[in-house]
Amino acid sequence: MLDLKSKLLAAGLVTQAQVDKISEQKLNKKTKRPPLPMQRKPQTDDFELRQRQKQLDELKSLPKNEQYDLIRRWVTRNRLDQVSGLPSEQAQKYFFQKADKNISWLTLEPEIYAQVIDGKAGIMAFMSHHGLAHCILPHDIVEDVAEVFPEWLRVLKGHALNPVESN
Repeated sequence: MLDLKSKLLAAGLVTQAQVDKISEQKLNKKTKRPPLPMQRKPQTDDFELRQRQKQLDELKSLPKNEQYDLIRRWVTRNRLDQVSGLPSEQAQKYFFQKADKNISWLTLEPEIYAQVIDGKAGIMAFMSHHGLAHCILPHDIVEDVAEVFPEWLRVLKGHALNPVESN
């Protein structure tokens, strides 16, 4: 006998993504772990788009110190660049312009460098515990943070606020 999720899926009333999301939420409740905000997977339906917009609206409504804290957690969970240790010999410097018009750089491994060039990832500033810092994050997260803090955007191919279209 099929369970309710399978019947709804077979009838076409829900998508597989929605079923997976509910299953993940149940798992998170059992392990008493909050769901990760700003999922990396591409947005596939209206439900997911509404959820993403709801998260953004919640972020915008928070006091600034809570916004900083939440964004720091997103950076910690989703950061693509290397935080510590030495880079490999293949790593390259990616130069970008900071808000004060000075040039800075991040040393990136080839696969991360390619993601920034292709627009799959972007460079943004964020308020770390030690002041303003820079990181590489997936495109959708950089885009969302730029909606709240546009001055933090450094590089995001195809974005209207991108100060430099190519490196």
